[in-house]
Amino acid sequence: METVAEKVNSSIDSLSPASRRIARALLADYPSAGLGTTSSLADLANSSSASVVRFCTQLGFDSFVELQDRLRTELTTRSASPLIRAEAETAARDLSDEFSSSGMDRANLITRTFQQNPRSEIDRLVQMLTKVSNRVVVVGGHYSGLVGRVAQLQLSKVRPSVSFLEDPMGRDLHVVTDLRRQDLLLVLDVRRYQEHLFQVSEAAKRNSASVALITDQWLSPVAGISDVVLQAAVDVSFFDSQVGCLALVEAVVHEAATKIDGALERLRALEELRPSQRSK
Repeated sequence: METVAEKVNSSIDSLSPASRRIARALLADYPSAGLGTTSSLADLANSSSASVVRFCTQLGFDSFVELQDRLRTELTTRSASPLIRAEAETAARDLSDEFSSSGMDRANLITRTFQQNPRSEIDRLVQMLTKVSNRVVVVGGHYSGLVGRVAQLQLSKVRPSVSFLEDPMGRDLHVVTDLRRQDLLLVLDVRRYQEHLFQVSEAAKRNSASVALITDQWLSPVAGISDVVLQAAVDVSFFDSQVGCLALVEAVVHEAATKIDGALERLRALEELRPSQRSK
């Protein structure tokens, strides 16, 4: 089922200015901002209750109450452990063609991921990555950090000053405190969200660095303090799949690479230094 955050992100470029303010207020404190009253959400967005109701209609909900019901359902889903998901999947499993079905499920995650992210957010992240005068620091969670490592490895081939935080609140803490204006912290955080990633993001913002977040359809708490938020569909099995997240990262890095001054020259220099693989 499509989350409210997915609906917001996929339609945000087509919303009116008033609805866009409400959308950003909701995403900045998701889902809590949508669980109060129409007046409380309107106040957060410097808007009106009537505008909040129109916003709900634009998202396809019959009422603000229906939107809230969806948010409450999401609260349960976003905290579901692998064990809970495994039990539910096992009870409903159809073993007739499980392997092929599994492949299609993961292909659908990629399709959903590319459909739900607004072009404006993609463009903002690409622009941040192409500024080679700044530093890019990548950090991720238990599984999402693996995708973050891919992002760092690919970016470092086409631009300088890209690093990955293995231990952001420990031996790599100095890298976090060294972040400054124009630098970018790229965070990958999917459910069950990790507190240290929020702490690192807060530290970056205090130093006036930008924060870009790649998260899932339920939105990491880091979304509330991020300059750019992209969502990847992850819900597929016992363990959330990272294929949508990886495809999104690779596509963003590729687009940035095509726009980075000196990217080809850097690749050429790296190839010249690489040991030749002569057959013996």
